[in-house]
Amino acid sequence: MKLRMPGHHRIALAAALALMLPLLASLSPRTAVVRAQSTTQPSNTSATSLYLGNWHDQTAIWMASHLCQNDTNTTYGPRIGELHYAGNWAQNQIVDYSGFFLDNSANAYYDQINNFTAQAWINSQDELRSNYLSYGGNSVPIEIQRNYVMPPGEPFMVVQYHLTNPGSTPVTWSVLDQVHLNNVNPNVNVTTSYNSALNTLTANMTASGQYYMALGALQSPTYYQAGNDSNTTASSPTAGAWYQFNTYGTLADNGTLQTPNVDMAFENRVSIPAEGSTNLYYYLSVQGSQSAVTNAVSTAESEPGSYWFQLAGTNASTWLNQGSLVNTSDIGVNTEFLRSLLVMKNAQNPTLGTFPAATNPWAYGYKNWARDGSFDAMAMDAAHHYNTAAAYWQFMASHQNSNGTFNTSWSSWNGTPITNAISPEYDSLGLFLVGVWRHYQLTGNMAFLNSVWPQVQNSANWLMDNITSYGFVPADYSIWEENQEYNVWTQGWSVLGLYAAERMAQAEGQQSLIDQWSGAAGTILSAIQRSDTTTNPAPGLWNATDQYYNRAVETNLTPRALIDSSSDMLWAFGVIDYRSSRAIQSVNNIVNALSSDTYGIARYQGDVYYYDSSYDPCGDEAIAPQPPWPQMTNWVALYDLYSGNANETLARLQWDVATSGVGYMPQGEAVAQNTFTPIVSTMVEPYTAASFIVTALAYTGQYHVLWYPPEL
Repeated sequence: MKLRMPGHHRIALAAALALMLPLLASLSPRTAVVRAQSTTQPSNTSATSLYLGNWHDQTAIWMASHLCQNDTNTTYGPRIGELHYAGNWAQNQIVDYSGFFLDNSANAYYDQINNFTAQAWINSQDELRSNYLSYGGNSVPIEIQRNYVMPPGEPFMVVQYHLTNPGSTPVTWSVLDQVHLNNVNPNVNVTTSYNSALNTLTANMTASGQYYMALGALQSPTYYQAGNDSNTTASSPTAGAWYQFNTYGTLADNGTLQTPNVDMAFENRVSIPAEGSTNLYYYLSVQGSQSAVTNAVSTAESEPGSYWFQLAGTNASTWLNQGSLVNTSDIGVNTEFLRSLLVMKNAQNPTLGTFPAATNPWAYGYKNWARDGSFDAMAMDAAHHYNTAAAYWQFMASHQNSNGTFNTSWSSWNGTPITNAISPEYDSLGLFLVGVWRHYQLTGNMAFLNSVWPQVQNSANWLMDNITSYGFVPADYSIWEENQEYNVWTQGWSVLGLYAAERMAQAEGQQSLIDQWSGAAGTILSAIQRSDTTTNPAPGLWNATDQYYNRAVETNLTPRALIDSSSDMLWAFGVIDYRSSRAIQSVNNIVNALSSDTYGIARYQGDVYYYDSSYDPCGDEAIAPQPPWPQMTNWVALYDLYSGNANETLARLQWDVATSGVGYMPQGEAVAQNTFTPIVSTMVEPYTAASFIVTALAYTGQYHVLWYPPEL
């Protein structure tokens, strides 16, 4: 059904809804920064999986011994669990890249590395730090760090072992640095060779349609091994490196090998002085040709390991300073802002522009949700990292369905649709339209707008042409993917999307489209504002009895009278005037019903996801129902800011920081009750990081989140 409203009707509607719409930009809400008095510290819970990339053609994933409490892995420990290359992003090129240890002084092995607990984070120099903690519940005599950098544009990862001896006597210590290659065709050989001049092992995997890989030591190794990982007989000269190390504490120095199941390794034996430290450096590269891997080795060998760590920090600083920074007096807030940006940048596919739903693949695999990725890109635009954002908008435009809608999700590695995804989810249309307009608004890039203008029209026209006789866009599963209904979240984003489309039509000189899309936005807004006691044409979303916006109207036209914090998007982003009595009453109801730990906000009443739902990603991680979600908390923080309560906004940002992970790593979707620590099965979620970025920028007066309807 097409609902188009002539100009004089639009004017009448605008007058009737004046009290419900935001003021013009000249009367924008106060964004004064209120200074804090302390530095907020993060929690002691670590992320269990993080992405690190060179922002060009290689992305690695660090993983802990267990990705969450139900992970039954008994083989692998803290490691690089995946290495992906642009030639075939979806294919993991390694089984693992790990470090193993031997205390030669005490003849004590620490090579059953699944026994290690570890912490990891990405610091502000774009260095992935990993601290090894206890081993089988016991302390280790040497403090071990295995740290990683992938300097942007460089064709390799550099690994540093930082070994500290807190004791009063020197310790002789061995490190085995080993990569186990993932040959996808066990019927063909991988050819491996050692270059003693460069201390480099190189593997040719092209027989299986894969690539060349190089593992190098940036100091002279004590031993090396090109090993057959299927050969467990330690006395064999071609045995797998770990089997030799675990038996003898040495390697056989085998330099040539042809076998399907290859590992490559170096061992360094060092003396660590009393109360002193020693560093060891290695590098790993995957390349598409022999000449490319040779050049990568040459580049890596041209500088000491410390240089590459410094370069990564310099490049990170340059990139961060090209965008917006926040400078509150709470160093914790400032630090999480920086690291949120770097976590997201490393997680983004540098070719496609996609973002995984979480850096931990346990719960959601490697899926890019249309909704989540859109807000991730909006946050990058808000922070003035325009190229990063533009890559995602171009991906969305190129993956739009012919009717203007979008798939729920795609593979973040290669952009193929996820066929078993819950659908439809129509919030992505509004988010796409809003994001594209914001990008154009901030950059003034008319060439960009022209390039996506056909897709803008497709999405806006679909929203307009498919408005039901009830005034809503069609029922969908957004945002929580639980019920197909007329969700307040999707309806609100549809209004904002049409507002954005109007602005883009104005830029394109398409007045007739402005009139049509404006009328459609007004129709949806009227349905949102309609009382849930109305029967003709159908209930609206306003709960007239209890004074808040319902979660949804069900497809049988029954109100879903649930207090749901997703309705906060109405005033956080400007669908409804944040100063209206309805917004005030709704927020009060949400805060009263869904608050936890003072400032945290849950999704909705009785939410059991992460607690005892059959869909829990990793069992009971929440401890109790209604765990708070940082994203939902940040939308209330925006309302506080608009209402002149900047102290409350800062308090909610500080709560976000206090419930973040070790090293200020952003949470997953939710935070556990009682402990108020991150739920790790979906940690780190870029969407959560994006909500913090946008809210922090709004708090510091650098980004205006609210939308205003176009002037009529």
